[in-house]
Amino acid sequence: MAIESIKVSIKKPRFAWLNNRCVPWDECVLHVRTQAVYFGANVFEGIRAYWNEESKQLYVFKLDEHLRRLEQGMRIMRMKPPMPTADIARGVLDVLRANEFRENVHITVTAYFGTSDDFDPLFATEDTGAHITGVPFDRVSALFAGVNACVSSWRRISDDSVPPRIKVGANYQNSRLAQHEARMNGYHTAVMLNNQGKVSETPGACLMMVRDGQLITPPVTADILESVTRGTLMQIARDDLKIPVVERDMDRTELYIADELIVCGTIAEVVPMISVDRLAVGDGTAGPITQKIRERYFTLVRGGDERHASSLTPVY
Repeated sequence: MAIESIKVSIKKPRFAWLNNRCVPWDECVLHVRTQAVYFGANVFEGIRAYWNEESKQLYVFKLDEHLRRLEQGMRIMRMKPPMPTADIARGVLDVLRANEFRENVHITVTAYFGTSDDFDPLFATEDTGAHITGVPFDRVSALFAGVNACVSSWRRISDDSVPPRIKVGANYQNSRLAQHEARMNGYHTAVMLNNQGKVSETPGACLMMVRDGQLITPPVTADILESVTRGTLMQIARDDLKIPVVERDMDRTELYIADELIVCGTIAEVVPMISVDRLAVGDGTAGPITQKIRERYFTLVRGGDERHASSLTPVY
């Protein structure tokens, strides 16, 4: 995780989902010689489900969009889909219901390469599968306090090496290196530049900048994940708050003179970045646009805005 999360003791869920059936949590396992385990050969999605206490309903946020990106990831990785996407969508709801969650949940949906006949870990095998797990997960601890970041010495992977626009398990070794470096040097997280020296993203979330009344974000061609949350915040800013949204390359030094910086993703949600390389961003607190976007986002994901009802899949 790119953002320091709430560290609490979480009771182990009762059930997970493996290849079209719910199984006891401890039985959701793969052999160590699968390509997924051996070489990180998997494509996954992180998805949130939000509990609405008033309606006693659990809503999965943008399930269809996440599973569409999973399909794209499998295509890019030349992975034979282990089952129809509709079965995976049904599996998400099945495992949430089996565990009887009545709280916020983080869900991971993973399509994986299994074991080839000759145990070659590099050549794509038609032995594929999928597993789904969900764990109780509330807001990250930095949601309101913000995070301090440094510009990493590690460059972001690029589309001509390992495509960052999809969530491939092996991609995140790049993120781990940057995150470890940042934490060892006393920061919460890092900003990664791409091979052109332009701002890309943080180790596990996208980055947005507010400058001169505009919300600015690197384009999807800047070696960023094609983030569902990023797209949602752009829509909120443009349609609900009437804030101009600009997609363009961002320079490192722009981070030093930005009015506000926002870290966004499924886990991060909407986190203010309050300093970069020990230079305060704005007044060193969450700025007004960040707060407005965050408030609208929280309302949307919990089913409080009928205009966005199609973004939510009720579990019960």
